Amino acid sequence: LLATMLRWLQLGLLCSCLRGGSATKTFFEASIPQTSKKFVVKPGTGWCADSDGKEQTTRSFYKVGCWSAQNRCEADPMCVAFACQTGMSVLYTTTECKKDCSADNWVNNPELIARAHVFSGATAKAREKWSSAKCYVQSAYTEVSEESKPGSTSLNVTDPSAFQVGDGLRVFTEVKTIIEISSRTLVVATPFAGSYREGAKVMKVRSGREVQIALKGNAAPCPPNAAGINVASGCFCNAGFSGTINETTVYPYYSGSCSEAPCPANSNRVTDPRVCTCNAGYSGTVSATTASPFFTSTCSAVACPTNSAGVDIPTGCSCNAGYSGAVSALASSPFYTNSCRPVVCPANSAGLSVTAGCSCN
Repeated sequence: LLATMLRWLQLGLLCSCLRGGSATKTFFEASIPQTSKKFVVKPGTGWCADSDGKEQTTRSFYKVGCWSAQNRCEADPMCVAFACQTGMSVLYTTTECKKDCSADNWVNNPELIARAHVFSGATAKAREKWSSAKCYVQSAYTEVSEESKPGSTSLNVTDPSAFQVGDGLRVFTEVKTIIEISSRTLVVATPFAGSYREGAKVMKVRSGREVQIALKGNAAPCPPNAAGINVASGCFCNAGFSGTINETTVYPYYSGSCSEAPCPANSNRVTDPRVCTCNAGYSGTVSATTASPFFTSTCSAVACPTNSAGVDIPTGCSCNAGYSGAVSALASSPFYTNSCRPVVCPANSAGLSVTAGCSCN
């Protein structure tokens, strides 16, 4: 019993019960870490909705769960909220918009998002799928307290406590970096292009970098191009990638990365960054491995074809004497094109071709 109570305390469940809250709600709240945008869970279940239970605002859809949904929203300056459950999510953003793309009211004022709700007009299948989803809304923002003119490099705000020097901020579609905070004034690195009235929302954002999310009480997932259960269990770079991943105790809970290993000699990447193929004029295969140099290769130069002379295709082949045409390298079998053909006997001579022999008439 004591072990169970301690586990409840870790999850925040016991505290919720003592306050009279819902254990299910507290689990969802504990599952979303407090990153820069400081998402809060709204009451109810389903999609995010306004006070009338409507969701008519710009949004995008992804077949990912809550971890990845928050990761995407945290990294997207235009995202202010997301709703999610296992394997499904909707992000309220103008980025990669899929529906109601002209309605950006929520993006500029997340206070309009009041609850989670599945409206009655939805199909039975949609209601069933989203019946347990939760809505998470950004709470790290403030308001313009004094009108800002175009060309200004500062904003006077009602409460700057959510911001620090080096943070990003967004007003409507303009994203800036804070270089100084003085009293209630946020100073940015470059001038604003627009003018912003008192009351305009100033959103805190993380602009220009990928964010890895580690849920509270869970090990951080392996980063891109790495395989493994999670960082605590060990992550290893995928075949064809080099680097190391080490566990840390601070956000994002790992250090290191996995980057593309260079293709071996006489090969290159054409379309898929994970795959190297032999250059034109070479035959063979390239296979990715997890050990240095991270690829094995059998790429070898193809010899010059019939009726041509030279060392090999890559260094160049020319048609033999008495033949016209050209030899060019190809990336697919037979790894060359060959148009060397015998030259016909010239005027006033007889014979099949110059190579077979011609005699004057």
